[in-house]
Amino acid sequence: MALALRRPYRDQPRDGAAAAARPARTRVAAARGAWAVGSVMIAIARLVRLIVALVILVIAVAIVLRIASANPGNAIVKDIHDIAQTLVGPFKNMFSIKNPKASIAVNWGVAALVYLIVGSFIASLIARAAPSGVHPREPVV
Repeated sequence: MALALRRPYRDQPRDGAAAAARPARTRVAAARGAWAVGSVMIAIARLVRLIVALVILVIAVAIVLRIASANPGNAIVKDIHDIAQTLVGPFKNMFSIKNPKASIAVNWGVAALVYLIVGSFIASLIARAAPSGVHPREPVV
């Protein structure tokens, strides 16, 4: 019953200390909104890093399978090699080395390195652009 008779928070009088202790509602909403946007942008940056890691992993596994002379007739080996070959298409025959295994290792290794550098750069740009904001459990000052 006592709760029903009490005035709502926004209708309470704003006197000296009580008014100074509470930040404006728009400031609180802006801080919480910035935190939410920042959280989503950090999640996108992590997703970009995950995708880059998976691309590099596929390329590295394909290099190892080719150097280890895995059976190219095997379905798994063929699929991994085909996926990696698609990913490293722009880097095909970048360096001309007579040994085919060394040529693939070097060209595809350069492709993996470029993916790592560019993907990390893009993810860091996204993460840096994320506003910090204030977590909902923290007070806004």
